[in-house]
Amino acid sequence: MSAELRVGAQRLSPRDAVFVYDETDRHLSNIVAVYFADSSGHPPLTFEQVLDWARAGIGHAELFHRRLRHVPMDLDLPYWEPDPDLSVRDHLTLEGPGTWEDARARIAEITSARMDLTRPPWEVHVLDRVEGVPAMPGTTTIVVLKFHHSAGDGVATRALEQRLFGTRSAPSVQLDMARPLTTAVRTAAALASAPVRFGAGLRRARVAREELRALVDAGTVHDPAPLRPATRFNRDIDAALTFHLVPIPMSEVLAAKGAATQRVTINDLMLTTISGALATYLAEHDEVPDGSLAAMVPMSMRGVAEWDSANQLSQMIVDLHTDIGDPIQRLTAIKQSASRAKQRTADPVVQRTELRVETAPALLLRAAGWARAQRRFDDSATVPFCNTTISNVPPVTDTLIFCGRPVRRAVGSLPILDGDGLRHLISSQGDEIVIAITTNAAMMPDPDHYDELILASFRELAAALHALGNPAPSGA
Repeated sequence: MSAELRVGAQRLSPRDAVFVYDETDRHLSNIVAVYFADSSGHPPLTFEQVLDWARAGIGHAELFHRRLRHVPMDLDLPYWEPDPDLSVRDHLTLEGPGTWEDARARIAEITSARMDLTRPPWEVHVLDRVEGVPAMPGTTTIVVLKFHHSAGDGVATRALEQRLFGTRSAPSVQLDMARPLTTAVRTAAALASAPVRFGAGLRRARVAREELRALVDAGTVHDPAPLRPATRFNRDIDAALTFHLVPIPMSEVLAAKGAATQRVTINDLMLTTISGALATYLAEHDEVPDGSLAAMVPMSMRGVAEWDSANQLSQMIVDLHTDIGDPIQRLTAIKQSASRAKQRTADPVVQRTELRVETAPALLLRAAGWARAQRRFDDSATVPFCNTTISNVPPVTDTLIFCGRPVRRAVGSLPILDGDGLRHLISSQGDEIVIAITTNAAMMPDPDHYDELILASFRELAAALHALGNPAPSGA
C-alpha cells in the first residue's frame, strides 16, 4: 500500500454525473450499507471512540476528502475537488441504546434523506446497544455507511469496507488543490470538443442499433418487453420508507441448490423466491396483474467492459414469470430469462448502443434528468421494463471489525423512488443470506407478512427441489 493518498481534482465521468443530474427529493442517489457488529460483553461506545475510528480510516479512499463542484451554468460535467476544510466530526453520529424497531426506523430515515453535496458526500451513523436484531444474539452495534452514488456503486462498497473495517493502517493524505485557471482551461477544452464527440457518439450508437436489430431478428439477442403491468408498487412515493430484513440460513439455500436436477445459481433461487412472494402478496390483495412482472437486476460490468467511471453497473431486465404458479417451472423460466439478460447485457453490440451517454454533453444529461423527474405513475396502467429492483452484492468477508466488535452481518438499504416502490438487496455472510427490503407503509402496510411470504416461497421452492431430486417410491 502507498504511504500517501494523493487527492486531487477530477472531472466526473458522464455515467457518474447522471446520478447527480437525476437526483431529486423523490429520486435519491444514496448508497447505504449497514453493518451489524456483535457488541455483547463490550461497554457502551463513546463518540470519541467513533471519531478516532473514522479519523484512522479516512485515508483509505478519496471519497472521504472530496466535494462536488459544479461548473457555471453546468456547461461541463461537475468536478470532484479536495476539501481542505473537512471536519470528520460533522459526518458522524452516535445513538443508543435502542430496540430493533428503533434501528429500523432510523436506518429508513438515513436512507431517505438527501445528501449535501457541498461537502464530501459521506456519513457514518452508529447505533449502539441495539436489542432484538433478528438472528443476532445479545446486543448489536449497527454502523450505517452512506455515500453518494456518483462516487461509486454497491460492488465498490465491498472493497471499501474491507479497508475501513480491516486491520491495515490507512496511508496519510495529501490534498492537491487545483488552480482556478487549470479548471477553466479544462472546461474550455471540454466545451470545444463536446459537439464533435457527441456527434461521433450518436453515429456509433446508430450503427450499433442497426447491428442489434439484426441480432434480435436472428434470435441471438433477446430484447426485454418494453412495458409491464403496473402494480401498487409502481406508483408515486407518498409515504415514509420502511426497512426490514429476511435472513435465510445458507445451509438451506445450498441444500436446495444441490438438490436441483439442473444447474442453477443462488441468484436464480433468490429471484424465484421473490417472484413467488410478490405474486402471492398481490393475489392476496386481489391485485393479480395482467401478465408477468419483471425486475431490474444490476449487473457488474467489471471484467466485461472497460469503463472509466466509478459506477460500473448495467441494468439487466429479468422476467420474473410471476404468472407461473409451479415453483420448479418458474425457476426454470427465470433461469432462462436471467441467462438471456446476462448474455444481452454483455454483448459488445449492446454495449456500443449505450456508449452515447459517454459523449453526451452536460446540459443534455441535466435536461434528461429533469424530464425523467416530471413523470408521474399514479394513473399509469403500465410501467417501462420493470416492476421492482432485485440487487445482489458479492459475499462479505468474515474478518471485519468495528471498534473491537466483530461484524456478523452486512446488508444494504436501497432508497425507493417514484415507479419503483419495492426494492430488494441480497447479501451473504457466513451462515446466512439476507434479503433487505425497502418499501413504504402506503404500498405495503404489512411488511412482516411479506417477510413471511418470502420465507414461505423459498421453502416451497426448496421442498419442490428436494422432492424432484428424491421422488417418493412408487406406491408410497
